[in-house]
Amino acid sequence: MKPEITDISYSTSLTFELVTQYGFLTLGAPIFPSLRKESIYQTDMNAKSVLLFFQYKLSEHIIGTKASLRDDWGVPYYRFLIHPKNKNQRLELLLHLEELNHPVYYVAPEFHTKSGLYESLMQKTVLDNSTFWSPRQIGPLVRSERNMLSYKKDSLFGILEPEKRKVSGAIKGIGLLSEIKLKFETNKEVNDNKRLVNLGDQMLENYLKVFHSFKEKRLTSSIWKNRDLIDARDYLSLISILLYDCYVYIVAMEKPVWD
Repeated sequence: MKPEITDISYSTSLTFELVTQYGFLTLGAPIFPSLRKESIYQTDMNAKSVLLFFQYKLSEHIIGTKASLRDDWGVPYYRFLIHPKNKNQRLELLLHLEELNHPVYYVAPEFHTKSGLYESLMQKTVLDNSTFWSPRQIGPLVRSERNMLSYKKDSLFGILEPEKRKVSGAIKGIGLLSEIKLKFETNKEVNDNKRLVNLGDQMLENYLKVFHSFKEKRLTSSIWKNRDLIDARDYLSLISILLYDCYVYIVAMEKPVWD
């Protein structure tokens, strides 16, 4: 079954919950109007913080007798397309981000209907009903193929097709908060304007390692030339959204409210 929801409705709902319930801040992620001011990261906070990158995915709910994993896993299960087969190299971009020591996740829901999203939003369980997949854990994709990740609601692993390879290390719901706490133990960085701009520069450089066409070089050159004309937060957010298909979140050590 195709998802009834959109990536905007899902990402907005999860962002709302992360901001209001867990103290997350955003750099461009969609948010309800009432939270516009309090959700935006201020670079003068002078607090140790963790940057996270989320790429949202919508999942099909697989229930049919012709399901590709029916004999291997049974039904029902969820499945999302990691990247279109002609864009599988985009995984390399996210791996570069992970190499820079930033948490990066594909984020997918454990519901697919409008009523499921609404109920999760009203019950404040959007995070509980979300899964987080590290590109590093997923590993290499099969070039020129549709690489899809399937998962079940109560399972901590998925199956990557077309190889039917087991992918371990799924993070479920509030397990994300434990991962952030671990980052705080080793992270001593303050994400001020200079650091955000430097990260944006690194992301542009890594982008050109993956995409080499004249069109891409011209785009990245234009972004870099205008870097001093826009807010550092906008610079990083623009690169993340436009080139990496990710929304940026920040959790500051003085801000979390889940302890």
